[in-house]
Amino acid sequence: MPVTDLVRDSRNFLTFYQLILYIWFELRSAMNEDTILNQSVERQGIVEDLKAGIANGTFKPGQRLVEAHLSELFGVKRSKIREALRKLEQDGFAKIIPNVGAFVLEFSQKDIEHIYDLMSVLEGLAVRVITPFMTNEQLESMEVLIKKMEAAEKATQFYEYNNDLHSLLIMWSENDDLIKLTDNLRLRIRCVILQNLYGPGQIAASIREHRELLEVMKQRKAERAEKLMRNHIFHAKNRFLKYLNKSL
Repeated sequence: MPVTDLVRDSRNFLTFYQLILYIWFELRSAMNEDTILNQSVERQGIVEDLKAGIANGTFKPGQRLVEAHLSELFGVKRSKIREALRKLEQDGFAKIIPNVGAFVLEFSQKDIEHIYDLMSVLEGLAVRVITPFMTNEQLESMEVLIKKMEAAEKATQFYEYNNDLHSLLIMWSENDDLIKLTDNLRLRIRCVILQNLYGPGQIAASIREHRELLEVMKQRKAERAEKLMRNHIFHAKNRFLKYLNKSL
C-alpha cells in the first residue's frame, strides 16, 4: 500500500500501525544495507593490505598468517580476518589448510611459468587493442618511463618504472576485466619479478625490448606490437627460470 494512502487513512488505527511498521522496516533495511557495505569495504581494505604485504615481502612464501596476530595488527575481530583470508585464498595469494591455518602461497616453477604465460597473452591483447588508437601524449608517457628505466641505479627503481609502464598499457585498454586480471597476476608474483631483475642481463634486455615495442606502437602496427609484448614476457620468463635453476 502506498505511503500516501496510509497517511490519508491514518485515523484508522490499524492503518496507522501499518504505517509505523512500514517506516520501521524501511529504516532497518537501510541500516542493514549500510552495515553490510561498510563491512565489505573494511574487509576489502584488509585484503588489499595483506596482498601488499605479500607482494613487498613483509609476509614470506610459506609463512603462516596467524589470525590472532592479524586481528591485533588491523584492530578488528578475528571473524573479519577469517573473511579476509578466505578472499585471499580465492585470489590466489594464500592457502588455507583445515584445522591448521592459512599460509602465504608458495610458487613452484610450474606456477611461475603459468602466470608468466597468462600475462603474456593478456598484456599482448591489451597492446594489440590500444596500438591503433595511441595518442602522441600516451607515446610520450611511454618514452618518459623508458628513459627513467634507463637511468635507474637500483633494480627496485627499475622495477617500479617497469611496472608503471605495463600498468599504463593495461589501463589504456579500458577493459575492466583485463585490468583486474593482470593487476592480480602482477601483484601475486611481484617478489618473483623483483628477483628476476637481478638475473644477469635482465634489465638491459628489458629496456631494449621496451624500446622496440615503443617504436612499433608509434607505427601503429598492432599485430607486431602484440607479438613483441608476448615475446618480451616470454623472454623474461625464460631468463628468470635459467637464473633460478643456476642458483639452485
